[in-house]
Amino acid sequence: MSIVCSAEDSFRNLILFFRPRLKMYIQVEPVLDHLIFLSAETKEQILKKINTCGNTSAAELLLSTLEQGQWPLGWTQMFVEALEHSGNPLAARYVKPTLTDLPSPSSETAHDECLHLLTLLQPTLVDKLLINDVLDTCFEKGLLTVEDRNRISAAGNSGNESGVRELLRRIVQKENWFSTFLDVLRQTGNDALFQELTGGGCPEDNTDLANSSHRDGPAANECLLPAVDESSLETEAWNVDDILPEASCTDSSVTTESDTSLAEGSVSCFDESLGHNSNMGRDSGTMGSDSDESVIQTKRVSPEPELQLRPYQMEVAQPALDGKNIIICLPTGSGKTRVAVYITKDHLDKKKQASESGKVIVLVNKVMLAEQLFRKEFNPYLKKWYRIIGLSGDTQLKISFPEVVKSYDVIISTAQILENSLLNLESGDDDGVQLSDFSLIIIDECHHTNKEAVYNNIMRRYLKQKLRNNDLKKQNKPAIPLPQILGLTASPGVGAAKKQSEAEKHILNICANLDAFTIKTVKENLGQLKHQIKEPCKKFVIADDTREV
Repeated sequence: MSIVCSAEDSFRNLILFFRPRLKMYIQVEPVLDHLIFLSAETKEQILKKINTCGNTSAAELLLSTLEQGQWPLGWTQMFVEALEHSGNPLAARYVKPTLTDLPSPSSETAHDECLHLLTLLQPTLVDKLLINDVLDTCFEKGLLTVEDRNRISAAGNSGNESGVRELLRRIVQKENWFSTFLDVLRQTGNDALFQELTGGGCPEDNTDLANSSHRDGPAANECLLPAVDESSLETEAWNVDDILPEASCTDSSVTTESDTSLAEGSVSCFDESLGHNSNMGRDSGTMGSDSDESVIQTKRVSPEPELQLRPYQMEVAQPALDGKNIIICLPTGSGKTRVAVYITKDHLDKKKQASESGKVIVLVNKVMLAEQLFRKEFNPYLKKWYRIIGLSGDTQLKISFPEVVKSYDVIISTAQILENSLLNLESGDDDGVQLSDFSLIIIDECHHTNKEAVYNNIMRRYLKQKLRNNDLKKQNKPAIPLPQILGLTASPGVGAAKKQSEAEKHILNICANLDAFTIKTVKENLGQLKHQIKEPCKKFVIADDTREV
């Protein structure tokens, strides 16, 4: 009996000595599932601590409970196995009684420096990383458990920023997390963010971090790119070709747009489990430009991404591929933007084959969306064939917006820029642009096309010209060409409707405002869509009536 007590005392000493590391690396909730020797009441108290104070406080309570309690024989081994089986192998290495697998001091130092670098760059990552781009790859590379993935996906339903924060909070608790995360960024085309992290010169020793004999293979040694001179990354617009010759910019409308704020709300710090205060300014990182992309290309040639649609995506895209005005309604995370990219390429390809002029403008209602759509979707898939540029009110152009329209095949822009240029033409302030300059207009978040919204102001001109064209046809005069319209939305909503008839009227109004003949949803491939988006299941629990004793 004395040997057992001595072993338990040694184990408690390990918890005491490595407490700060354990609190940093343990994800508490999944561990509790494996600790069958803890009572339901004890687990409930720890879970309550997670909800009220966070994971780190809950880890402290768990460790204190284990230190102070009397537990059945074998509980120490059960705790180690619980850490390993619940996706906490790094924490398990600190409490193995043999002490043969302790991380070295150099690997701890490297981990802390990489963690500090990630903390400094968190605002940049939260702003520019799209959670749906990296989530599956992180899971495939073993950086996330199934529960991690589900929790991150759930957080992402509240907004991309929330999903990214949850991802960062969880990956830093894993072994060899930094080099694996860099692999993920490169594999998913996030070259600018890869450059941000590697430019920080993090000295993580991947081999040292991976010195566990039970791992499935050696850790990959990363070749970190050197830091890039920040002055070489500056550019006036997110274009993929050479900077256009400098010219005088007389179109003040581009820089007077009112909706130029960045992401809604402030970026919160990492969860306390990161162990660092990350309440840093947003100027800690800059969006990668064409210059840094070219630097990366000299180091590593990435394969061109292949543009393909799943059957459910092709189902909703087909009417637009036939040239019809439609609204595509797909749930968040199902790839409606990828559908828009596919339709754009098909549209321009057909125009080119017919020797006709083709030009596409993608309208968004937020600055951050213009940047994201350019970087993550349209540029990677279309830059090989067409000239693309992304604009917002924050963009400082060397040429006027009408010149941009003449020079590029695909323009991704906040709607206010187009509205300003249309107004300038109508007022005679400058050449401006007109809707007939475009052959396809894609409107993101098109459910905002109502009342006095900027989308609706643009579409009013379209509808007025359509009516004039009807009169011109009656007079046997040539009609003014109008672009095809494609609306994108996750849900058209019901407005202020309280009855079904009012909801139907609201939806019909949106269709009328966009001149769309239908709202296209998935019907034939609904099963595949449900599998793709993995909607959370609803569970209803009926509680007993509270009775006074």
